[in-house]
Amino acid sequence: MTLKFSDGMEFDTSGPLRIESRSDGLYVVGDGQLIPVSSREEAEKIIKRDKSEKESEES
Repeated sequence: MTLKFSDGMEFDTSGPLRIESRSDGLYVVGDGQLIPVSSREEAEKIIKRDKSEKESEES
């Protein structure tokens, strides 16, 4: 799924969570989500938490 904004920004939210750096900041993108973050550390925590939750659901 692609999100398009009026300022011309586009985000492809398909695929696994990943970090994307854009001119207006950092985002965690994937799994149908678009999450603005203030730092790479915050982005990595979100991805790690999501991965842990998915592993728990599979158990």
